[in-house]
Amino acid sequence: MAIAPITVCYTITGFPQKDIDAIAELLPDVELIFGLTPADFSEVKNSGKDLAVIMFGAQSHDILKDLCDDYANEKRRVKFIYSLSAGVDAYRLLELKQEVEGIPIHNGQSLYSNILAEHVNFAMMYFNRFSWRLNEAKHQKKFEKFNMIPVEGKKVLIYGYGDIGSQCGRLAVGLGMDVTGVRRTVKDPVDQYGVKVVSDGDALLGEADFVVGVLPGTEATKQFFNMSLFKRMKPSAVFINIGRGSTQCETDIAEALNTGVIRAAALDVFEVEPLPESSPLWDLPDDKMLLSPHCADFTEDMLKAPVLRFKSIFNDYSTTGRTDAYRVSVEKGY
Repeated sequence: MAIAPITVCYTITGFPQKDIDAIAELLPDVELIFGLTPADFSEVKNSGKDLAVIMFGAQSHDILKDLCDDYANEKRRVKFIYSLSAGVDAYRLLELKQEVEGIPIHNGQSLYSNILAEHVNFAMMYFNRFSWRLNEAKHQKKFEKFNMIPVEGKKVLIYGYGDIGSQCGRLAVGLGMDVTGVRRTVKDPVDQYGVKVVSDGDALLGEADFVVGVLPGTEATKQFFNMSLFKRMKPSAVFINIGRGSTQCETDIAEALNTGVIRAAALDVFEVEPLPESSPLWDLPDDKMLLSPHCADFTEDMLKAPVLRFKSIFNDYSTTGRTDAYRVSVEKGY
């Protein structure tokens, strides 16, 4: 079967232009068209060419809606869609169910797992090694000793025990921690890293020293981490979220920290991004809040691996007419 050449439409925001330009270097034999609005792709849309889409950022929703408006036709212009990110909630795919029906959608699952797991471990160490106190003492030129809190033996409860969650578990087990992962379907009660896996973490909340959020952003997980959950945690516990901002209630987080319901929180994701200046999270002291601007997985060459994965999927389609790996379920949202 002869496969027609594919033109790739890519719509990416949030990265330096040099990184976006580097995509062309990684895909030298592919016709690339860059844009941030549907109008940017109007010419290629009407060209009759077969298309693929690389996307990152909320602007991709409108572009997909426009490029995939031929859903009534048996032969679709877009052959497959690829998200550079692992999370796909920003694209609001459920609203495009009609448009993307039958079009394979792929994502960057597992590509960012290790670096995100490192950030979770850093957050644990930040609070248990009193990093803010060390910096403050240095600035004040005070050589005063104090006790640290070891992480060995501490209990970790990870909500969303998929690719990223399992790497968080692996590193935590390596530090001697007692780790339980929560996921919808449990294949084995203990995984290859020694992490216990359960389908419901409620009974363990009151024992956990660290509660880690790695949940996808779906209707079912909206504001999952709220005051009701925090009140079931220990007052000495720390909440860490590297999943999606929509899974947390930030008003409740601020209240829980200000009233001593939980000890501290480390957040890399937020309900609204950029985080508004009016957010109460900004005003929380360093011993209660570690805040990073959704960059826990940012590295100098972070686009290289996801673009190479796209190239692999692209090659699969070019040779077989199929793309089966790293598929996303529109219904599940991941």
